[in-house]
Amino acid sequence: MVRFPEEYDDCEQIIAPDGSYDTEAANALELETNELQELYGSMVQARALEKRGLTLQRQGKFHFWMECRGLEAAHVGVAAGLGDRDWMNTEWRQYGAHIQRGRPLEDILLFWLRGYEEWESDTIDEMESYERRMPHIVAVGTQVPQTVGLMWGRKLQGYDEVGLVGVGDGGASKGDFHAGLNFAGVLELPVVFVVFNNQWAISTPVERQTAAETYADRAIGYGFEGTLVDGNDVLAMYRATKRAVERARSGEPMLLEALTYRRGAHSSSDADDYRDDSDREAWRDRDPIERYEAFLLDQGIFDPDDFEAIREAADRRAKEAAERALDIAAEQSPTEVFDEVFANPPTYIDEQREALLELVSEHGEEAFRW
Repeated sequence: MVRFPEEYDDCEQIIAPDGSYDTEAANALELETNELQELYGSMVQARALEKRGLTLQRQGKFHFWMECRGLEAAHVGVAAGLGDRDWMNTEWRQYGAHIQRGRPLEDILLFWLRGYEEWESDTIDEMESYERRMPHIVAVGTQVPQTVGLMWGRKLQGYDEVGLVGVGDGGASKGDFHAGLNFAGVLELPVVFVVFNNQWAISTPVERQTAAETYADRAIGYGFEGTLVDGNDVLAMYRATKRAVERARSGEPMLLEALTYRRGAHSSSDADDYRDDSDREAWRDRDPIERYEAFLLDQGIFDPDDFEAIREAADRRAKEAAERALDIAAEQSPTEVFDEVFANPPTYIDEQREALLELVSEHGEEAFRW
């Protein structure tokens, strides 16, 4: 059964689905005009990038693509709530979070082409804020204990940093999730956990995953606070994350649940024939970008014509980034798939590399390019 934020009295919200908003709460955020504009730009860019990536997959240029339509506010809001010195560890569809943190679009796309070297700086201290992230995660839920381990180490080293880790509702059903939250609670680690509850773990609905009323309710079992937030309200997500980060920095981990809905398929490989069209339509009326547009119009921050110009610019940037990513991928050697995997490759990996080199020598590198 699909649920909506308004069904919960304690679900945090600033902007309602119809665009009305709590003026006092919005003003209390003390966000400058350029910061409010940036939130909108990141959400629009995430949607444009998703559309471009899906197009490339349909053209056969990507093997696979993850959809995120409808989740933009949750992804962008949490990233905006982090400090520059803080760490972010995401699940694989959080394009908006990376865009908000300044990650280049082609870098996001290259991951889906053939794999791409994650780290360009020699040391952590030289990293820009967008690079304060763990390597991109594909295995479901593993990023939770990894982030906890990172922040345990950083705490022992005396760093004043917070780690934010995002996971889908399906990932919250993994043992990694429970182990990570338990460790953080016992050791009082500076970690903020975010469950992006889009209510379907591929074809498995939430009621088949947990008997709890909300994922936020689980936090009490680990000794810290959980908060339910309207995941389609970017300002509410920003406020909740900002508060959670402050708490975590003082040694009180927190769990946020972003109640939202992924309107697109789970991935390009998903038939998506298990959901009701009525649910999609109901959440279409709660679109996070259109909701935020109503707020921005009322605040006089944008005019109606501005939105179209921003969307067109986002589409253009996504197209240009895709072209750059494809050009970079074309220059990669086929054997680069073995790089940056093992510090000391086992024998069978070396054997596979040699076998590939023989095939490349026989057929040429072009036979192994896109």
